[in-house]
Amino acid sequence: MKRISRRNFLKAMGISATALTLAACGGSSSSTAAGTAGSTAASAVATGEPKAGGTLRFCYGNPIATPGYTPRATGNALLFYLNLAYENLLTYDNDGNMIPKLATEWNVDNEENSITWTLRDGVTFADGEPFNAEAVKRNIEEYQANNRTETANIASCEVIDDTHIKMMMAEPNSSTLESVGFFVYYMSPKALENPSSLDAATCGTGPFQLSEFENNAYAIYTKNENYWQEGLPYLDSVEITVVTESSTAETAFRANEYDMLQVLDMTPLVKQDLDADGIYVAERNENGMGVGTLGLIPNSAMDSPWADARVRRAMCYAIDVDAINAAFLMGTAQMTDQWAVPGAVTYNDDINHFKYDPDRAKELMAEAGYADGFTTNIVTVSTISDMFTAIANMLDEVGIHCNIQQVDAATQNQMYMDGTWEGLMPHWTTVSPDLGLYMGRHLDYNGAYYAKGIQHPDKEMQLLEEIRRCMDPDEKHKLEKELQAAIYDAETGSCLFGRPLMVNGSTMYKYDYVIDDHATEAFASAWDLSDCWLNK
Repeated sequence: MKRISRRNFLKAMGISATALTLAACGGSSSSTAAGTAGSTAASAVATGEPKAGGTLRFCYGNPIATPGYTPRATGNALLFYLNLAYENLLTYDNDGNMIPKLATEWNVDNEENSITWTLRDGVTFADGEPFNAEAVKRNIEEYQANNRTETANIASCEVIDDTHIKMMMAEPNSSTLESVGFFVYYMSPKALENPSSLDAATCGTGPFQLSEFENNAYAIYTKNENYWQEGLPYLDSVEITVVTESSTAETAFRANEYDMLQVLDMTPLVKQDLDADGIYVAERNENGMGVGTLGLIPNSAMDSPWADARVRRAMCYAIDVDAINAAFLMGTAQMTDQWAVPGAVTYNDDINHFKYDPDRAKELMAEAGYADGFTTNIVTVSTISDMFTAIANMLDEVGIHCNIQQVDAATQNQMYMDGTWEGLMPHWTTVSPDLGLYMGRHLDYNGAYYAKGIQHPDKEMQLLEEIRRCMDPDEKHKLEKELQAAIYDAETGSCLFGRPLMVNGSTMYKYDYVIDDHATEAFASAWDLSDCWLNK
């Protein structure tokens, strides 16, 4: 039998799979396993000494087109890749609190409208260039040149010395600290002299650096021998293989071709199978920090029926979310109708909630001038096309006739960023108490995701700015609920983001020899493998 090299195997697996786009989701971890796997893992964590060496093999559903030039990585799901090679000024602990990373401390001066960062000393990029205040300034400028909303409020950067930099804010904004601190991933200034050099390579301060890459197939990261955290990383390498057809991924994981596998709530049968085996450790989001939601978003920026808010509301009334939950998610999904999880501080209980009401949907269609209906698209990836086909049948009953257009994940990601989808698309969001930051990444005129494909009504934009300017937490949450009402109220809302369907959680399955992976702690998009090791 002819042997297949690991690289060729990874490449073959990636090319044969249809890619899936998902919202980053995570939370404080809860680990369970039937049989002896759970006790073995617990023992290893409690008493085992970390072992150096080995390769962690991770099966993942999202490709990344440009792994090295970080301003182009706009979706939270892509941060799984970035966190291996790049780092940010701050990250999160298990409770979602901001904690130091490349910065050791920071000071926000509300009177001066500034943020002063104290940077970690002695850190270098993979090419030997020093990480210092000049490097921070250069990266902020690069993000601004790419119109990233996360850095839009930085008016200027003053280099005080190598380890101190002051960022002046253009206006008061309670989200700027987190948006600049977390969503900017720092690249070597020398590499930035030729940004195309980062199309298929990395040059960051992180524990690993990219050594092999093929879009839609695989990414292999090897140990950064000059990593600033002494003795880390333990692993020699990390291999991410893009396999998004759920049954293919499940079969390969059970055959131990991968050490870790992320399983979305949208594939309950896979979770049921793996749980029934009783031999894997399952790490599950418990407190909702960074959890995602899935919905269906219309392109309201194009000249089409979706430009009318009454049509968007009709679509929301026409979808029976309980039937979708029962048919495709075994009734296990938590449903939502806002950019929040029910019970969260930004969830508005007092709005008119959407319910399944096709007669009301038809009334709205007639009011908008579409009593005879119209034809549109649902653009989606194949792995969730069955669910959206069922939704299309519901929409058809009220006169919204949908063609299912299947695309790969890379194409879908590009449509999200440039706003070129026609009709409807899945809408993946990350939920956080800071609606001004996370919704703002979609709602802002220059938002990183979806923004070019939606309208930007004055009321919603004014509320967004008021939320960002508000420094009082209680008043801010009040404004955030007003923004929820402006968008999601069933009778008066603009429905810019269409119909939220469900909370999109996930479970990370792994073999018990994978220790300290931190896969579901805090935000999964802040995943840190620097001290992960293999107990085998």
